Amino acid sequence: MSIDFSGSGMNGRSVSQGQGVYGKHRYGGGSWNPGGGFGGGGLNASLGVLLQQLVRLLLQHFGNPPVTEPQTEYRSIDGSGNNRRNPELGSTGQALDKSLGSDTAREPGGMTEVRLPSAREVSNAISAQSGDTRNSKGLSDLFWIWGQFLDHDLTLVHASGQEQANVAVPEGDPWFDPAGTGTASLAFTRSDATIGADGQRQQHNSITAFLDGSNVYGSDVETAASLRDFAGGRLKESNGNMLPVDATGAYLAGDERANENPGLTSMHTLWVREHNRIADELAAQHPDWGDETLYQEARRKVVAEMQAITYNEFLPNLLGDNALPQYQGYNPSTDPDISNEFASAAYRFGHTMLSPQLMRLDENGQVIPEGNLSLREAFFNPARVAEAGIDPILRGAASQTAQAADPMVIDDVRNFLISAPGFGGLDLVSLNIQRGRDHGVAGYNDVREQLGLPRITSFEDPVWQGDFGQKLSQVYASPDDVDLWVGGLAEQAAGDALLGPTMSHILENQFVSLRDGDRFWYQNQFSGNELNQLQNLRLSDIIERNTDIQNIQDNVMVASNVHLQNTGTATTNMRSMAAPAAALQSAPPARPLDPAQIRQLQDAAAQGLLG
Repeated sequence: MSIDFSGSGMNGRSVSQGQGVYGKHRYGGGSWNPGGGFGGGGLNASLGVLLQQLVRLLLQHFGNPPVTEPQTEYRSIDGSGNNRRNPELGSTGQALDKSLGSDTAREPGGMTEVRLPSAREVSNAISAQSGDTRNSKGLSDLFWIWGQFLDHDLTLVHASGQEQANVAVPEGDPWFDPAGTGTASLAFTRSDATIGADGQRQQHNSITAFLDGSNVYGSDVETAASLRDFAGGRLKESNGNMLPVDATGAYLAGDERANENPGLTSMHTLWVREHNRIADELAAQHPDWGDETLYQEARRKVVAEMQAITYNEFLPNLLGDNALPQYQGYNPSTDPDISNEFASAAYRFGHTMLSPQLMRLDENGQVIPEGNLSLREAFFNPARVAEAGIDPILRGAASQTAQAADPMVIDDVRNFLISAPGFGGLDLVSLNIQRGRDHGVAGYNDVREQLGLPRITSFEDPVWQGDFGQKLSQVYASPDDVDLWVGGLAEQAAGDALLGPTMSHILENQFVSLRDGDRFWYQNQFSGNELNQLQNLRLSDIIERNTDIQNIQDNVMVASNVHLQNTGTATTNMRSMAAPAAALQSAPPARPLDPAQIRQLQDAAAQGLLG
């Protein structure tokens, strides 16, 4: 492994100031010198070694053994200190990176925004989905579940409810204005922001930017402490090795969005179990290690596993097999902070892949007696996870093929009625478009130009997939007006990537920066057999270690379709052939939302947690 100290020649954003020191470790436990001799100088190396051995034997004989815990520097919980030159880089509260520029005219009330079509109008014209749109790679629901879990490790921009920029609903909208009043709107709360010296709004990431397991452990010391047992290095669990619960029955995790849907909750549960499995294993191997060391060493291994799965399994499926350059070592000149375009547009691609139902399967691939879950009824409903556990949910997610990565989104999140028709609701597409405008994300063509891609001058351009160019022309006057989230998802896939070149470039830049700007990156921390094991790790290994599932496919991010085997329509090559739409099971009828669900949905939307 080579380390680049020059701050040049690396992909990703860079920072340059000051001098850095690399490879320095904290050592404790008295006057023991880990580099060699014990005590003062004047002894040759051989005598020094003999004295060390003699002292160790005497101390062990008299019941006072030397400290044997690893003297390793660990990540801070809030991400600070990772970069020694710029200790705040990647830590909680950092501003979203706007190095691609922003466009204040596209913000609510701006000169451009007031003439753009409303976000709901765009949603109706571009994103209305009828039928099934299975993705061409045959990626499973576990692919988007991992993507969401990962997102909640990287970015969270809060909205306090102080500023509204509600989305106008077109007159006669059958879901949100069935009476044709022409006055309906969808509630939208602007992200919390500060005003910079340039007079522009600046949004801030409430969690660490690093891929550091903050969704499991928290991004502040109070949250981290609240999740610990403070015995054996373990994290708290509730009955059945589930996440701990609060007084309302909601699950507690390192990220406040853990109850958003059962797939996400299941993934959180899986990784708490993995932490405790590793902590127990370490405790058995090192009975002299204390709680803090066991916790930190288990956390260190869990984070490494999450990084390895993301870069060796998830990202190749998303970006293609060789999209990212080879790792060249930690670069302290790389800025790992989250970009505005990544947080507000590009990484929201997963919303288009959501399935209308979450399957729950037994070990034979059959739907369990409790049935599948409609996505709509599963939102903020932790009781549906508790009733049958995480195993059926993970089996179902590994079996079912996810929807296509395009601008179309299922009704469960595009036409989500929280109450009666005409009395408000949720359209995730409108939220995504409006959030991009709220953050001043530049238009689709301006972003392409900043990325070094050619501008698109016509809605007839072959860059668009299917008939999306024609659909875009119905609501936008020019490709220059197109919002980034919509335009990026409407592009033809690039090479073996899931997405087109615009979204792929944004994602590649961000994931290179997150890797190269992380001093604690797993390839910079582990070596030998440990590193080899990490490089060969799959998400299926984590599932098999921590559940009763033992017959799951190796690559769980590509759908197995085991639930279709009894119909004779399962396919063995899901990477090249998607499941037949005719074989899809219809979603179960949705139950009415209870008041607690409605309140949580409304609160989540108001706080910016859903979009």
